[in-house]
Amino acid sequence: MVINKLARRLYTFALALVTLVIVWSILSFHFFDDFAIVDENNLLENTQVLVLLLSLMLSIRTAINRVRKDKIISIFFSFLSFGFILREIDLEDFDLPTWIIVLGSGSGRTILLVTIFSAIVLYMISKRRYYIDLTKVFFRSKIGASLFLSGCFLIIGSFFEDINLHSSVLIEECFELVAYALFFRAISVISRREIRTSRHI
Repeated sequence: MVINKLARRLYTFALALVTLVIVWSILSFHFFDDFAIVDENNLLENTQVLVLLLSLMLSIRTAINRVRKDKIISIFFSFLSFGFILREIDLEDFDLPTWIIVLGSGSGRTILLVTIFSAIVLYMISKRRYYIDLTKVFFRSKIGASLFLSGCFLIIGSFFEDINLHSSVLIEECFELVAYALFFRAISVISRREIRTSRHI
């Protein structure tokens, strides 16, 4: 019950925040000529990181719920949240130990994420029949649809990187923020409702 209330409150907060930030960013860019709003470590990017941090926190909290049998999905969401955070944050800009910067950027980040992903996949292979069924149920659910739409928005947003428009960066960042909001929606829903399959683990 506590996690349900937390998930609802976090999602309501995130939805309101994302809506407000997108509206304000568009107004600032087009009417107040505040072009810096799309810069690194400014409002749009910082909001993206905040939504991803909320996603990571909630997905980890759901994953450590011992009574759930679908926790592998929340573990995977935790992995995706972590990967997206590393994608959005330039660790080189912070006063961090060298080993953290090496692990969290460039080829080090790729190796780290591939290692974590491989560990998750190997675990799923050990119980592959159950997890194949669970994956099918997941992608037929509203949670799977939210994750699919999130990916679509990320892909569409990436197209604007190479388009020479005055507001191309603004459009790209807004699409990314909507994508992360949909991603957080999926995590919020799964934290409140377990995905079940007829096969036993």
